[in-house]
Amino acid sequence: MSQLAIHPTAVVSPQAELDPDVRIGPYAVIEGSCRIGSGVEIGPHAVILPFVRLEAGVKVGPHCVLGGEPQDLSFKGQQTWLEVGEHSVLREGVTLHRATRPEQPTRIGKGCYLMGYVHVGHDCQVGQGVILTQGVGLSGHTHIGDYAIIGGHAGIHQFVRVGTRAMVGGASKVSRDILPFTLADGNPALHYRLNTIGLRRAGIPAQSYKVLEVAFRALREGQSLQHLPDTQEMRSLREFVEAPSKRHLSGFVRGDVSFEG
Repeated sequence: MSQLAIHPTAVVSPQAELDPDVRIGPYAVIEGSCRIGSGVEIGPHAVILPFVRLEAGVKVGPHCVLGGEPQDLSFKGQQTWLEVGEHSVLREGVTLHRATRPEQPTRIGKGCYLMGYVHVGHDCQVGQGVILTQGVGLSGHTHIGDYAIIGGHAGIHQFVRVGTRAMVGGASKVSRDILPFTLADGNPALHYRLNTIGLRRAGIPAQSYKVLEVAFRALREGQSLQHLPDTQEMRSLREFVEAPSKRHLSGFVRGDVSFEG
């Protein structure tokens, strides 16, 4: 471990496992029983508590606190984990809590971007490439699908699922599941339409987009998806709809209502 990479005011436990090229800023605190991977950068005043794994290339901003115990009255202090995937960015003031169960850590996928003061609660599962914008709060046991975007200061209820490539508008109250590939907004959050811009940026073919449009209308009207073509996107959508859910689907906006997010 290169001492040149660790600021002299940082406090690093001898039990912490650090790769040789980790960089630790002023007044950071790294406690024991954690694993810090290659190329990780930890900013000033950040706190890494025990039972945290940071994979290669993670950037931790100033004043982040990673690995706090679950805010769950049933938790009794057992060894549980928080994992952050490679090349994810955690901006200033982010707080991430570890899981309540030893068998599955709280998990942030690779290539995620968590903006300032985001909170991710215990047992959350955040996919790869997810963007959580300023001040987002994820309650315990929420699942966020790959490449989803959650707008600033939105709050996600515990056990809610947000599907892949969905977009949730800023300041939304999300108390029920949000379908993959859709755009949702409001208090409570409702489905407006497909996430048109996100799907275009993802390179979804025009024919697949048209099938998703038909599927969206079918779900809005309470109809089956069985008659629709078996595209890759439809497989993801069917899997989401058929999976068990504790919160059930958010409703749909009716009539000619524009999205203001």
